[in-house]
Amino acid sequence: MSETNEKRNAHVQQDRNRTAERVHSQFDNIGLTKRNAEYMFKFSQALSQTKLKDEQKTEVIDQMVNELIAGQKSGKTARNLWGTVDQKIDNVVNPPKKAGAPAQDYWPNAGYNTLLFFTIFTLLYGITALFSKSAQSTTMGITGIILSSIIAGLGIPLMTLLIAPGVKHKYSLPIRIIFIAAFFVLWMAVFFVAGLIPHAINPILNSYVYIALGIISIGGSIWFKRRYNITGGLF
Repeated sequence: MSETNEKRNAHVQQDRNRTAERVHSQFDNIGLTKRNAEYMFKFSQALSQTKLKDEQKTEVIDQMVNELIAGQKSGKTARNLWGTVDQKIDNVVNPPKKAGAPAQDYWPNAGYNTLLFFTIFTLLYGITALFSKSAQSTTMGITGIILSSIIAGLGIPLMTLLIAPGVKHKYSLPIRIIFIAAFFVLWMAVFFVAGLIPHAINPILNSYVYIALGIISIGGSIWFKRRYNITGGLF
């Protein structure tokens, strides 16, 4: 019985060795350096243990080989391009999310920026009023904060789009700069108008309330950013 098991194990080991040699040979004589071929062999072995479909695995390997052959012309190695085998496997199995285009994701960006500026304003006015009693007279009411935050939220994504690289712009750069400047003038005008809103509909809240609202809106900003895959921002 023991001898039979040993023969069976030896046979299995031989099959494994033949399979490994076959996988290794597919990266020989295709233009890869010895080190890069060894990297691809190890990557292929690791990739075979993942749950990706066979056609996906083949596509990934073919793409990597082509990229590697092209990269070798300028002295690049597989390690330079993708890090360790484990790092590349993780990148393939769990690819990073692609950032959406500003024009396509306008409303999520507008919502995120509105919350972000609401956070900034409430924390700024709340903390300032907390440590300086004289700051109460210059503290903005909650209606003014909401209005200013909405204007910023709606405008900032548009301003970003005006200077975004890789976008076909309808207007020349000087015209776009004028648009951006006009937006900031409008935004400043909103601050001025907000100060004229009667306190009955624009009450100045307690500094602790402002701080609490700011902390709560941080959570909203984080949720928006993760939910809609928004890049940039403070949170």
